[in-house]
Amino acid sequence: MLFYHSQSFMNLNRNNRQHHVKLKTVFFTAALLSVVTLAWVFLIFDRNLYCLNHHQSSHSVSSIFPWEPTDSENLVNRTSLPASWKSNGSYTRRDLKMRHILFGIAGSAQLWPFRKEYVKLWWRPAEMRGFVWLEELARDQENELLPPIKVSEDVGNFSYTNPAGHPSGIRIARIVQEAFRLNLPDIRWFVMGDDDTFFAPDNLLEVLRKYDHNDMFYIGNPSESHSSNTYFSHGMAFGGGGIAISYPLAKALSNVLDECLERYPFLFGSDDRLHACISELGVPLTKEAGFHQFDIHGDAFGLMAAHPIAPFVSMHHLDEVGRFFPGYSALDGLHRLANALRTEPGSFLQQCICYDRRNKVTFSISIGYVVQVYLYVLLPKDLGRPEITFKAWNKKDGRGEFDLDTRSAIKSRCNKPLLFYLDTINHQGSDVVSTYKLDPSTVRRRWRLLCSSIPPYLNPVQQIHISSKPMTEHWYKVPRRQCCKITYVKGYELGITVQHCQRGNGRVT
Repeated sequence: MLFYHSQSFMNLNRNNRQHHVKLKTVFFTAALLSVVTLAWVFLIFDRNLYCLNHHQSSHSVSSIFPWEPTDSENLVNRTSLPASWKSNGSYTRRDLKMRHILFGIAGSAQLWPFRKEYVKLWWRPAEMRGFVWLEELARDQENELLPPIKVSEDVGNFSYTNPAGHPSGIRIARIVQEAFRLNLPDIRWFVMGDDDTFFAPDNLLEVLRKYDHNDMFYIGNPSESHSSNTYFSHGMAFGGGGIAISYPLAKALSNVLDECLERYPFLFGSDDRLHACISELGVPLTKEAGFHQFDIHGDAFGLMAAHPIAPFVSMHHLDEVGRFFPGYSALDGLHRLANALRTEPGSFLQQCICYDRRNKVTFSISIGYVVQVYLYVLLPKDLGRPEITFKAWNKKDGRGEFDLDTRSAIKSRCNKPLLFYLDTINHQGSDVVSTYKLDPSTVRRRWRLLCSSIPPYLNPVQQIHISSKPMTEHWYKVPRRQCCKITYVKGYELGITVQHCQRGNGRVT
């Protein structure tokens, strides 16, 4: 009995010890989990606190790159937009008006008395805002038909070491900065150009409406000449063709431009300096095919007769490209082009193609400029390439000298087209009606060379009458070449209707 009780007591003690061990294990495990949890929580919050403190104090550390801002708060201020521009739905791209664009026209006091005639062709004093920036006061200082003149700030303290260029490149590069610092209200875009740039304001407005002015945009186009792009950059907007800079990018530039310019004393001009500083901000070029630097010499006919399928925005070097119409001076020809542009901006220089399949005749129309009549079939693939009637900026004319799709000049004079140049253009109801008169020298050339005969119905034609519709808003978003068809031949006049391409229209079958 005693043994039984002793054995029972021993078993009880053993059970108690095991129970205590289990309790200790539970408590130890719970304590360990608590410690681990607390350590994890402390680690997370401590890391966030470290990151926050590090972010707040990072401005005290020198930046590796001199163009990086050293103050995070200053960075926010540099890229912030006017309060009324915040994403509240009050602004849309379609509500962009001409008054939201500030033009900066680079010129020189010496040339301004002559170049101002180019600006008069497109400037609208009642609608547009901008300034002509000169290095000093010029004769004919004020003119109500022209933008006001401003004298640029002195740039004598900036370094310039390029032996082939001119320090005026620094002054012109700073126009966007000086224009921004005028702090004019309701400006969304800054558009730079030269005093010999011919702008199409309505088409420029439609192009800019494609982009959100709240973002950083650098819009333009490289040169037509390969050597120019190779020397400067294939990703640089050439200023003579026009450069559009959105407000946020102009704001960022205004804070860093002077410091940036000091890093590039060896560059040639203004465009490459502006491009270098925009590159430091990480903003690439947005290319728009309608901006034309016209880095060419000679006859621009080939480029004008085969414009890209894009709205015409600008052209440059008006002193270099010769006469646009036979029998007219360069300036008189520009007046005629300007009238066509005002009448129907979207269609201006847009190419239309149609065929007389029975007689194997090709009609290529550049609306507002010229109609070419080829007495053989020339396909759209070839017609869309500008014929080389000009030379590159280095005065060479090989196809490899151009950074655009070209075709060689027609060698056989019998294969050259009959040319009908713009005579009149106006609105008739909802249509745009234009007439083009025959250049008689193109017929006399065929007679002298005893070329093949002209189809009988074309022999008496002295004028081509074209009826078209204005371009729609949709075309600016999704451009497409239009087609045409011959509608009548009456005595000395041939009629053509321009329309949207349909099945079989504009094709050779």
